[in-house]
Amino acid sequence: MKRIGFIGVGTMGEPMAANLLKAGFEVVIMGHRNPAPVERLIAAGAQKVNTPAEVAAQTEVVMLCLPNDAVVEEIVLGPDGVLAGGREGLIIVDTSTISPLTSQRLAKAAAQKGMTLLDAPLSGGQTGAIAGTLAIMVGGPEEAFHKVKPVLEAVGKSITYVGPNGSALVVKLGNNLIVAAEAVAIAEALTIAKKAGIDTGLVHRILSGATARSWILEEKVAASILKGDLKPGFKLSLMHKDVGLAVDFAKAQGVPVFVTALIYQLYTQALGLGKGDLDSIGICELYTEATGVDLKAQG
Repeated sequence: MKRIGFIGVGTMGEPMAANLLKAGFEVVIMGHRNPAPVERLIAAGAQKVNTPAEVAAQTEVVMLCLPNDAVVEEIVLGPDGVLAGGREGLIIVDTSTISPLTSQRLAKAAAQKGMTLLDAPLSGGQTGAIAGTLAIMVGGPEEAFHKVKPVLEAVGKSITYVGPNGSALVVKLGNNLIVAAEAVAIAEALTIAKKAGIDTGLVHRILSGATARSWILEEKVAASILKGDLKPGFKLSLMHKDVGLAVDFAKAQGVPVFVTALIYQLYTQALGLGKGDLDSIGICELYTEATGVDLKAQG
């Protein structure tokens, strides 16, 4: 499989499509609301078409990297969608984070047309997308997974088959609810420390070597909160969406999620205060604005 379609060349999708080109794949992309990444990818060798159906008609694998359930449904099922243009045997690799239930429904629709949909959510953020080191978890028919694994290896480093359709998304939602919980806990801990007069840089160094250490604490906080730089690698609005999906799916499974439900409310509040375009770690502003402290490290 050498000819790959890519729909959704935004923050994550552009570097992923670029890495496919670097790996020697032919890449067909669809126009994007922001023309800049499209132009850069065309300059790197990609071919542009105008509809999802055209992407599907010209490729063997179509990768999706889209923001939410509604957009994925329109791209896959719409009158000019992937299923309308794809041939029998097409494999759709959806890297979007959506509801497992939505993904299962789309997989059934694809199967009725002789196509296969895999849910393949990502972890690693924009940094991992650029470096080609994303963690990718995959749900769906295992035979299709093995067929597209070389494609996934061009954009990711840790690639794991999970099980049937929707199962990878269940794991991804678990990942993001943990990350969101960490972000809230870190924001509270740093705000308490700063309010007590302790430099957040010092707190960060201590906690990074203590039992609280994590990737979010060691890497994300150092690159964002401590520098006063909350430009998005993964937008707060998207984290709000993902935590909401986790709450909804837990409800469907009959699982109580006491802490996750509270975290969802905090992200809802931050979204309502206009913070959706900040990085997801920007939840810290709920605390800095409430207390008047600045979490940037000294020196």
